[in-house]
Amino acid sequence: MLATGIQTTSLFKEYEDLLDAMGLKLVEINRLDRGMTVSVNIVILAKDTEVNVDHCAKVYRLVYPRMELQLAERDLQLEVSTPGLQRNLKDVYEFTLFVGKRVRVYDTTKEAWLSGIIQNSNDSSVTLSEVFIDDDKEMIETMVVEFASIQKAKLDYRWEDNSHGN
Repeated sequence: MLATGIQTTSLFKEYEDLLDAMGLKLVEINRLDRGMTVSVNIVILAKDTEVNVDHCAKVYRLVYPRMELQLAERDLQLEVSTPGLQRNLKDVYEFTLFVGKRVRVYDTTKEAWLSGIIQNSNDSSVTLSEVFIDDDKEMIETMVVEFASIQKAKLDYRWEDNSHGN
């Protein structure tokens, strides 16, 4: 089951605008407190290009001193990364970030894996195009999948998609 509301968390709100000003989208931010150590994991996405090491380094250099000041005597472990080719989507919000990318979802109403390109999404569903059901050779042009029926979702990379210039 997909979560909702990641963008309403205080940590997300604190850093979303900061990254937005850098031309980046905040995909996910998590904090784990263990004794005197605080581990923070940030996943970013570039708006108009593929995210690269330079993007991650800039975010690290901007965020680390800010977080370190807030933590005072505690040790900070900060990791900034890209979503990766086969990221597990955890929140409905992520479907808006990956428009134009191929996603693989398990649809409980069809009891099958669907692979399609995200065209758009709203609060209740996602519209996919070029949909393959359970690796069928047959392609369905467009399909709307309700978020309530998605058990699992992840980015799906297919070589065939690259041959079309995507």
